[in-house]
Amino acid sequence: MLYAKDGKICAKTFVEVYIPLEYFSDKFAVNQGTTIETFGLLFIRSIEGSEGPIKLLNIPTRITLNAYDVSAGDIVVHGKHIPVAISRYLKDSALFDEYLPQGRERAEEFVQFVLAGKLPTVLNYEKLADIWWRNLELTNVSFKVPSKIYELILATIYRDPNNSKKRFGETYGKQANPNGYNYKAGNVRNIVSELSTFSGIIYEDINAMVTSGINNTLEGNVEPVSPLEKIISY
Repeated sequence: MLYAKDGKICAKTFVEVYIPLEYFSDKFAVNQGTTIETFGLLFIRSIEGSEGPIKLLNIPTRITLNAYDVSAGDIVVHGKHIPVAISRYLKDSALFDEYLPQGRERAEEFVQFVLAGKLPTVLNYEKLADIWWRNLELTNVSFKVPSKIYELILATIYRDPNNSKKRFGETYGKQANPNGYNYKAGNVRNIVSELSTFSGIIYEDINAMVTSGINNTLEGNVEPVSPLEKIISY
């Protein structure tokens, strides 16, 4: 579908690239007229004779797409409807540069993407850690922590769609035929406030966090107790 030539990634056939519209509202994509600067977790499809399957363009860092013909539309991936900007490319036209900028800023941006719960919700849960490692490879950065740290962060961000106080991983691990797409992603701030009043009060809006704690008490929800909380209480 794509090939490299003269430092550019080019289209082998007529292709369409789909950029989720939420990327623009969340400032993860900016339309600059002749180019679109966007995070590279996008969708792509070959349109040669007939429409091919929609595939993930797995480049989890910021890229700059050439914009020749762009319009609004929508796609369906794994049963989920996604409003998108459709960028079209004729055969042999260049999509973006083969060589991507590296550096800690690029890796940190991905971290913010994760913590905001803004990764596309059509990514397979079991592949999320691999995508994070792919970002570190592309940006040439190491945070010098083991993979289990990334996995713990992801496990906290991704919740059971029917019970946001329960990790999706708990449900996923109990399924005979696991569905890696049936999860709910959340903002770490909101997740922490719902789970633990003590952890929530480190955020800027203490009134909202205390309110969340009161709701947990009224609803009879048991909050996890952190080691730090035990030390302070002692």
